[in-house]
Amino acid sequence: MPRRPLIDFRATRRGRVWWAAAALEEALREAQRAYPSETGGLLLGWSPQPAAVVISEVIGPGPRAGHHARTFTPDSAWQEEQLAQAYELAGRRLQYLGDWHTHPRGTVRLSGTDRATLRHIAEHPDARADYPVMAVLAGGPLWQVAVRQQVRRRGGPRLLSLEVWESPTDRSE
Repeated sequence: MPRRPLIDFRATRRGRVWWAAAALEEALREAQRAYPSETGGLLLGWSPQPAAVVISEVIGPGPRAGHHARTFTPDSAWQEEQLAQAYELAGRRLQYLGDWHTHPRGTVRLSGTDRATLRHIAEHPDARADYPVMAVLAGGPLWQVAVRQQVRRRGGPRLLSLEVWESPTDRSE
């Protein structure tokens, strides 16, 4: 009997994101740790087509990040080191997909700053993310999660359907 693929890349009409359970749990742990202040980081994985995104890893804010009630400033130098290391460890098969951050006691709606950040990522050649995504974890201590993707240079990002998947390496035997 043929094995079913772990991920079916047929995107829904609006697009789909598959987020590895271990990576999502890592982001949720960081969100809880920083609560009630904002935190965030980078999303890594791959995107075989614009409406299909796989998040396999997250990178946190870094040890010198600044966390405040409505903003956070990442430790960019640390994040860049972590990104380069993850890229090499994955045999150069991972890509930077975009960012994630929290809205403590807030909603999963993107702020004007969030929307501008997504457009900036899409336009920045060094990011190499033509269709970047942004995940928002909102609320706390119970969290809602939404992921949006910027698919056009102009216009707002679209909400992706979220599925959490467990990779074979995450399973304990």
